[in-house]
Amino acid sequence: MTDRKPVVRQRQLEPTLCHLLRAMTVSHARVRRLAALRMAISATLATIGLATVFAGSLNSTMFVKSLSIGVTVGGALWALTYSMGLASWADRELRRAALLQEAFETRFFGLRWNSVLAADEVPAEDVRQLSSRFHGDEQALGAYYDMPNLPRPFDVLARQQQNLAWGGRVRRRYALAVLFGMIVWAVVGLLSAMVRGSTITDFVVQWCVPSLGMFLLGWDTFRDQRSVSAERQRVARHSRARCLQLAARGHEPETMRDLCLMGRQVQDQLYLTRKRAPRVPSWFFRRYHEQDSSDFTAGLEEMRRSLVRAGLNVRPPRPKG
Repeated sequence: MTDRKPVVRQRQLEPTLCHLLRAMTVSHARVRRLAALRMAISATLATIGLATVFAGSLNSTMFVKSLSIGVTVGGALWALTYSMGLASWADRELRRAALLQEAFETRFFGLRWNSVLAADEVPAEDVRQLSSRFHGDEQALGAYYDMPNLPRPFDVLARQQQNLAWGGRVRRRYALAVLFGMIVWAVVGLLSAMVRGSTITDFVVQWCVPSLGMFLLGWDTFRDQRSVSAERQRVARHSRARCLQLAARGHEPETMRDLCLMGRQVQDQLYLTRKRAPRVPSWFFRRYHEQDSSDFTAGLEEMRRSLVRAGLNVRPPRPKG
């Protein structure tokens, strides 16, 4: 069967949805900035620690020794601060960003709010305050939520599947990049110790302790992003397989109820993964955006074709006006 209908269709966003979309973007940007700040402080301490190691091998003046001690103490304090305070602060910011995105998508997809899982929504006054601080391209934000030209609830499920798969790929790629960076830094530290002929005590005090905050942050980032990626891919595969299985019976009321229930369950998983780990840095996302966008747009079209081949009756969109 040949189907020549467009792959996606635009949905006009109501003012409330626009406020939520802008607010969630601002909130996610704050989480990214906080994560970048944590990484910058950790990397700076680790770099200064390595520099003092080499400086100490060339010049053992009192200033260099004092700087080495200061960096060691600073690294230990930063690791303690990260573990006890900043991680909790980041988690609170991340939960608010996830709640805002959940509020937007439940309204946009026409799903019920799951108060058992997500508790209360972000107050409207906080949404408006965050929304007013958005200064980006609103047209680009709206285009991100183009919907596939499929009957409900297959359009929602297909959109969710793309969110799951795309996010899973980006997060897996970022987790591997962070792991590679930690391995490289560990190798650099070991080589520097071997070149200097350092004792184990000197290696731990002068290099490991200043780098401790960066390794803690890097390991948490790798573990969380890898876990989120695996969970998203698992849910995407299950949702896709279930849609194809029920495509031929998409018009039956019982099937519709089952699919709507699955849509709510998939949305729950999206919320849980979003509040577990922040989005990848903007520069990293943009680095691969063009290729990823092409891949997943083609994947969305292929999913639509697969549903049609499986027996889904795709009705033409109603004429405007």
